[in-house]
Amino acid sequence: MKLTAPTVVRSTLTEAKKVISEPPLLMWSLFLIFFPVYLVPSGLPQPADWLTIMLLPTLLTRWKGSLLGIGKPFRMLLLFTAYALLINTMWSFALVAFSIDLKHGFLLSPTFYIYNAVMLFVFLLMFERYRVRFLWITVRVILLSVCLQVLISFFMRGYALRSSLLFNNPNQLGYFALLSACMLLLGLKRLQLSTLQVTVGLTACCYLALMSASKAALGSIAMLGVALVFGRLRTMILAVVVLAVLSLTSNPFSRAIEKAQQRIENDQSFGLLEERGYDRVYNNPQYWLFGAGEGDYYRFSETTMIHSHELHSSGATLFFSYGIIGVSLFAAFLWQALRGISFRILIVVGPGFAFGMVHQGLRFTYMWVMLGMAMVLRHLDDQDKRKRMAELAATRLAEREARAAAAAARAAERAAQRA
Repeated sequence: MKLTAPTVVRSTLTEAKKVISEPPLLMWSLFLIFFPVYLVPSGLPQPADWLTIMLLPTLLTRWKGSLLGIGKPFRMLLLFTAYALLINTMWSFALVAFSIDLKHGFLLSPTFYIYNAVMLFVFLLMFERYRVRFLWITVRVILLSVCLQVLISFFMRGYALRSSLLFNNPNQLGYFALLSACMLLLGLKRLQLSTLQVTVGLTACCYLALMSASKAALGSIAMLGVALVFGRLRTMILAVVVLAVLSLTSNPFSRAIEKAQQRIENDQSFGLLEERGYDRVYNNPQYWLFGAGEGDYYRFSETTMIHSHELHSSGATLFFSYGIIGVSLFAAFLWQALRGISFRILIVVGPGFAFGMVHQGLRFTYMWVMLGMAMVLRHLDDQDKRKRMAELAATRLAEREARAAAAAARAAERAAQRA
């Protein structure tokens, strides 16, 4: 189904009515809206997760077995997931540690990768069915979701230095704000987000990141300023003006800045490597090849500054838990997923991945939504490139045929003159 992107409120409302009448699009939209609602402890399925699980069977009934030429990276992800399941199962038996508590066992870790592989699969199936229309709806519902979180913040009690809103901890709120900003910028051109929509969305994301006072989220969002430079000039100018006005006047935005500054200035953390748990990696080189498994952290309580806590880094978690073999498999997946990605997409998704250097972001489902969007946008760019090359080849062929016809006509004319 080809979509002509709505540009007025009436057309947008018409599209919203169509979404309500189509269960897969409605369930996906509800997933995005309810994603920030955490009702149970982290690591357990939240309300939005159940929507994804219910959505999968609906999509499989009409799946024809292909993923539009982007199934190869997904197969690499499945290979990594199988390795993660194998390693954690082996360590569970080796240490007789069968528990879903990651400080004592390994049973919960594989479920994160299995679920997020399913999440990416759902995203690709939705794109296969609805194409650009699905992406168009996704970025606009994300915009609605961040605006709803800002609205909710006005009705919740004031916070000291950090807020979680409906999440379980402030870092989750900060990562949600960052990834939402990334996806809004991804949709800036191809998905026809207006300058006003992007400015409102980025302002809301900045406000939520400030409320979380997450240094990683704030730093990564600041990195997205580079992406604005390569976007629309008017969007960059309007965003800068709005943020400047909000920062220099008295309002909830400027007060959130003050609280974030206070939190950062009073931070008495250890050094970056020790605080994030990197010392666990270089203190235990015996696990570098196959991995130590992702769990039973009490094993390392005496050899690391963070004691029995998990590593606060996606990259360090991959390397320490799954070794060189696991990192190689995951790197192969990312290479296949993003190979040939445009510079514009790269500078947008880069800050989303940078957050994972100082936090464990691999379990955060929104990261996989952003990755899926980057994958399908790269696929669309490749399609456009092939189309342009085919059109150019057809144009050159037509020109050669025209020149050949003209030459034949001149030759025939000379032959007639000689006769």
